[in-house]
Amino acid sequence: MLLKQMLASPTTSSELLVFDPFQALDRESLVREVIGLANASVEGPRNILFGVNPGGVNGAKIVGISDSTISDLKRAHRLISGLVEPVLDLAFIFDQIDGKLVGALEIDGCEFGPYFLAHDLSDELRRGACWQRDGRELVEIDRRELLNGHAQAVVEAEPVALPDSVDVAVGFNDDPDCEFIEVTAPDASNPPFADEDTSSDTSMTRTITQTLKQTMRLTTQMLNMAKEDEPTKDASGDEHDAGREVAEAARKHYFFEECAAKVDLCIRNDGDVALKDLAVEIGMPRLPGLDVADRIHTNPFDKRSVTGNTSSSYPDVENRDGAIIIRTTLGSLAANETQSLFRTSLRFAVQNEALGKKLALRYALRASDGRKISEGRVKIRFNAASA
Repeated sequence: MLLKQMLASPTTSSELLVFDPFQALDRESLVREVIGLANASVEGPRNILFGVNPGGVNGAKIVGISDSTISDLKRAHRLISGLVEPVLDLAFIFDQIDGKLVGALEIDGCEFGPYFLAHDLSDELRRGACWQRDGRELVEIDRRELLNGHAQAVVEAEPVALPDSVDVAVGFNDDPDCEFIEVTAPDASNPPFADEDTSSDTSMTRTITQTLKQTMRLTTQMLNMAKEDEPTKDASGDEHDAGREVAEAARKHYFFEECAAKVDLCIRNDGDVALKDLAVEIGMPRLPGLDVADRIHTNPFDKRSVTGNTSSSYPDVENRDGAIIIRTTLGSLAANETQSLFRTSLRFAVQNEALGKKLALRYALRASDGRKISEGRVKIRFNAASA
């Protein structure tokens, strides 16, 4: 479900929990809600929405979340990942709406339940505890009841074979009918360490090494630990290698995060049959001055950067000679439903050679048996930022 769709009707249901924005973040409550939503009798992803007050006066529903709450949510995310069995696919989605930060925790991969508490969390919450959300109610339940019901449903359910072709619309952002978009590419003409001499260990090494000593002592220690099993090098060699690694990481973060053109795609099912287990493949030519990030690149000078969960939700990107291939999967897509193709925006690094050129992105949808059941293309053009 798209974040804007959640905001259009922020009502707690078996698919969506609107977390009280005036309630302190309680890890025990959050664990209950994640397990309850995972066990709900619905299809597809479920979400917990943060920063919205559905009872707001005069439509002022968005109250936002603070930076400290974001940090708490990231810590809670890692905690929940190890507290729930079987493993769930969890991902955070954040966006600025009306100048305020709103977020959602997406819970996906819920077809392998029942889900329950994997370890003791407190005196009240012990291993094996299980909940299920039924509309606005969260009910504690014996997981054996869910297990029996799940097994019966598996036996009774008839497999739905997808037809040889399906009717879908793929477009940009939240509009599946938008087949062409122009995107302003941020100015990327001043990358870090661009003026340093990368062929020697002179000014660049001294600059980066000094920065490391001041802001990245932990990174230096990790780099040294990684080299413990390697042949001994002199200290200047280690510093030089560390400097090069950090400089390269800083440049990639600059091009693919700070100055990236971020692109989102969505898909709508225009047919009468629910689509399940779809593989989506997008191909595009490799143009001079244009590249797509293959992962989220962190800032090596920011120790607060935490991207493990975000990177795991980034689509697969394969760089070939002359082409870039992007792959992702869709768990389910009901008839007339629209959803994002990617949980995390694609990052395009755009330089002068690629500006003003129209680029075609060809997509193909495949069923679980590999059959191509739909194909098409959308187009994009990157323009220079106005002076």
